[in-house]
Amino acid sequence: KAALADFVNQNVTLDLYACPPLKLTSLPDETEGAFRARLALAVRERRDGEIDRLRARYAPKLQALEDRLRRAEERVEREKAQYGQHKLQTALAFGSTLLGALMGRRVFARAGTAIRSAGQIGKEKADVARADESAELVQQRRDQLNAEFEREVAEFAASLDPAALAIDTTRIRPRKSDISIGDTVGLVDLRKRAG
Repeated sequence: KAALADFVNQNVTLDLYACPPLKLTSLPDETEGAFRARLALAVRERRDGEIDRLRARYAPKLQALEDRLRRAEERVEREKAQYGQHKLQTALAFGSTLLGALMGRRVFARAGTAIRSAGQIGKEKADVARADESAELVQQRRDQLNAEFEREVAEFAASLDPAALAIDTTRIRPRKSDISIGDTVGLVDLRKRAG
């Protein structure tokens, strides 16, 4: 019995695997491959949780920018409509002034209105340009925020690569006081017999 207890003490060990970054340790009968598979699952769950947390953090900012962009695009459309309408009114004013001049009427009042209307066209065109510029700035800010979100997601995913995680192996030997050999000891031949 003592020789068997000495043999078990010197030759039998239990290997436990640990991953300190994830604070996981293998089960006593778990192989390294099974432990790595469990680590990969834990990494995916942690990554998905972190991505959800990042989405929750960026969602209000992105929503606010989407709303601003929508309003800016509506303003661009409104300014373009006003510009088009003003061009039409100016063309009609000039047309009526020319027609009046050809008919021999006095057109000084109408000519002044047409000239003022032509001056307003430049202002309307500048309003359209400003609205376009404002919409482009909001679009750029939204694209920057999306890129920042994607960069943070990529950085986090790269930091938790299951293949790159260090696994510590701890070899545990039994203490002599923990080894108990019963009265009955038998040997079993597990070799396959050629038949």
